[in-house]
Amino acid sequence: MSATTVETLLDSSSGQSRPTDRSRGLSALVVDDDDWLRDRACHVIEVEAGFRLAGVAQSAEEAMWIAEHEPVDMVVIVHSPRSRDGFWLCRELKRTATRPMVVICSAYPDAVLTACCVAAEADALVSIYDCDDELAGVLDQVARGMRVLPAVPPRVGAMLHERLDPAEHAIFSMLLAGLPASDVARGLRISRAELESRRSTLLGKLETLPPASWMRY
Repeated sequence: MSATTVETLLDSSSGQSRPTDRSRGLSALVVDDDDWLRDRACHVIEVEAGFRLAGVAQSAEEAMWIAEHEPVDMVVIVHSPRSRDGFWLCRELKRTATRPMVVICSAYPDAVLTACCVAAEADALVSIYDCDDELAGVLDQVARGMRVLPAVPPRVGAMLHERLDPAEHAIFSMLLAGLPASDVARGLRISRAELESRRSTLLGKLETLPPASWMRY
């Protein structure tokens, strides 16, 4: 993962590193409608020390139902370029009381998807082509309170600066720096509700950007 940054993950309310108790095994939910990829991700979780498979879901709606009825510690979402459900699900999960860690798996984890992950508050982005050893390593890092996302190169940063208005760019920059949403709202002197509305608009813009395929790692 040569172009990847690893940063401390901050709790959304306190801004402190979020500890994780793995003594009983962190419960992980896998979300994907492809049997082969879903089985691979489930196998990694089942054999990785410190984790246990909490269940599988084939849609974002099914995943939310499971998360609401049986809180999970981590959700592994296989993102499809044909659907935006992965980022919608990530945002909804981060709005729940338990705020599970979220790992996005994609066939093309480029800088544009990194920007989407930042806006959706995903904790990691990993290639589905490396869904064994690399995924296991990322799950372990995220469980230890780290954010694992590919870097956003200057050329992509310049593109974002052109496409986003000043307020959206400020929000994105703060989230990219790892600031919790409460600090972002406080820094911009807006309410959390207004921040959520602006983040929705921001994510919508980011999802329409062309893939930065040259940045794939």
